[in-house]
Amino acid sequence: MATDKEQTTLNLYIQKMAEHPLLTPEEEKELAIRAKKGDKEALKKLVEGNLRFVINVAKNFLGWGVPLTDLIAAGNLGLIEAAKRFDPDRDVKFISYAVWWIRQAIMQTIFQQTGAVRIPVKESLFISKVKETYERLKEELKREPTIEEIAKEVGASPKKVRNALQVVRMPFSLDKPLGEEGEDLTLLDLISKKGTEDVEKELVEESLHKELNNLLNVLDEREKIIIKHRFGLDGEEPKTLTEVGELLGISRERVRQIEQRALKKLRALAMKRHLKDFLS
Repeated sequence: MATDKEQTTLNLYIQKMAEHPLLTPEEEKELAIRAKKGDKEALKKLVEGNLRFVINVAKNFLGWGVPLTDLIAAGNLGLIEAAKRFDPDRDVKFISYAVWWIRQAIMQTIFQQTGAVRIPVKESLFISKVKETYERLKEELKREPTIEEIAKEVGASPKKVRNALQVVRMPFSLDKPLGEEGEDLTLLDLISKKGTEDVEKELVEESLHKELNNLLNVLDEREKIIIKHRFGLDGEEPKTLTEVGELLGISRERVRQIEQRALKKLRALAMKRHLKDFLS
C-alpha cells in the first residue's frame, strides 16, 4: 500500500494537473506546429494539456510493483518525447500518436525496477476473473470479500486467489476523498474531469484498432485468424492453442508454429514503428 506521503504527493500533483485546461483540436494543432518550430512554451502547453491521459494509461499498470507516482513520471517523459517528435502534418491525433511513447516509457520503468516478465494469456485470464469476482462480491456484500469467498466463486484454491490478488492490488486509493472537512472530491473525479476518461478511452480504442489493422495487414488470412483468436482481438476472449486448432481443424502444434511465424512478422514491423512494447 502507498504511504501517506506518497498519497499526499499524488493528490497534490493531480490537483495541480487539473488546473491545465483540455485543448481543443484547433489549439492542439497550433501548439504542435509551433512546437515543431522550436517554440518551447508551445511544447510545454501541449504536454500540460495531455497530462490527464498519462494518468489514465498509468492506472492500467497498477499492481506491477511500481508506485503510481513513478509510473506517471515515466509516462510524462514518454509524453514529452512524443510532443518533441510529433508531426502535425500527419493525419493522426496527437494523443493517438503519444500513447505508444507513454506505454513504452512506463514499461521500461517497470522492467528496470522489477524485472517483470509477461504474464501468460491463461494466467492473465484467471487474474482478470478474480478481479471481476472481487469487485462483484464487494458490491453485493457491501464489504471486502474474504479470500475463501472469492475462491469458492471462481473454483480455485485460496492460495491461487491470494496470488492473483497480489498482482491486481492497487497501491493507491483512487476513490479516497482529497479534501478535508467532508469534501468528497476524489482522484477519479479529477482524472475524469469533463469526461476526459471517456474521451481518452475512445481515442485509445480508435488508435489501437487502427494500428492493429495496419499491423495485421502483413499477415496472411490464416495467420490473422490465429492471432485474433489467441490474443482476444476484436472483442473476443483469448483462446488456447487447442481451441484454435479445433476451430481451424489443425493440430495444436501447427497453431503454435503459425502463431510464432505471425508474431515474428509483427515484431519486425512493430520495431520499425516504435511499437515493440505493445507486442512484448
